[in-house]
Amino acid sequence: MTDRQNRVLEFIRIYWEMKKRSPTLQEIAVGLEMKSRSNIHRIVHSLEKKGLLRIEPRQFRAITVK
Repeated sequence: MTDRQNRVLEFIRIYWEMKKRSPTLQEIAVGLEMKSRSNIHRIVHSLEKKGLLRIEPRQFRAITVK
């Protein structure tokens, strides 16, 4: 796992613990001070392929950590 992937995964875990809901891609980008949501999108989907996250299609705030 890359450093960025690890940071995104940890951010999602912490966000869930604090707010009891998953973050949007925009919230992840802002929280990690990254400018591009497309990079976050790519990282989140790579984490899903690795089996670390689950993304519900066509749902808002649909990222869950396994």
